[in-house]
Amino acid sequence: MTADIKIEVLEYIDEAGRTYYIERLERMLPVSEIDHDDVYKTGCEVCEKYGKNLACSPFSPSLSAYSNNAETARVICLRMPQEYFSHLASEDKYLTCFRKVRSLLVEILLDYRKRGYIVAGSGTCLECDQCAAELNSAKCKKPTKIIYSLESLGTNLITLVKTCFGIDLEWSSNEQHADFVCAVGAVFYEVK
Repeated sequence: MTADIKIEVLEYIDEAGRTYYIERLERMLPVSEIDHDDVYKTGCEVCEKYGKNLACSPFSPSLSAYSNNAETARVICLRMPQEYFSHLASEDKYLTCFRKVRSLLVEILLDYRKRGYIVAGSGTCLECDQCAAELNSAKCKKPTKIIYSLESLGTNLITLVKTCFGIDLEWSSNEQHADFVCAVGAVFYEVK
């Protein structure tokens, strides 16, 4: 890893009193170095939420349009060991871990948004139990909470995380088990 990466370990205590330790990695990166293209948005088409979530494809803009042509991004990766959820059935571990680490990322990103920054997160928006898109509405019920995912903006997350932090993203499936689950977001900075 390079010297310009900020790394810290966060202690998080959930509502049930369980303690989790989560790695927070940050790096400033020129937006021009983020591998993004609308062709990456096609990966979203296999998702069960495709066309059913206003924060995702096909409703999401391109990264360039959304970031308002910002020059720099603070890339934030929260990384959590899946072992915290070893008591769950294997098919539930990854999703439970992702939801936990993603909710923490959302808190961080919403704080930046309150300060006037453009932000993008990880995965589909989970703010509402049922997105307005599922009701054939193009108007978000909670516009101050919606966060587009980097992948829905056409970002290659595998390349982004490898470039910024030198780590490989992991996924769980029937054939493999991820040791760590990541939620990745970005805060965009304009030239002043």
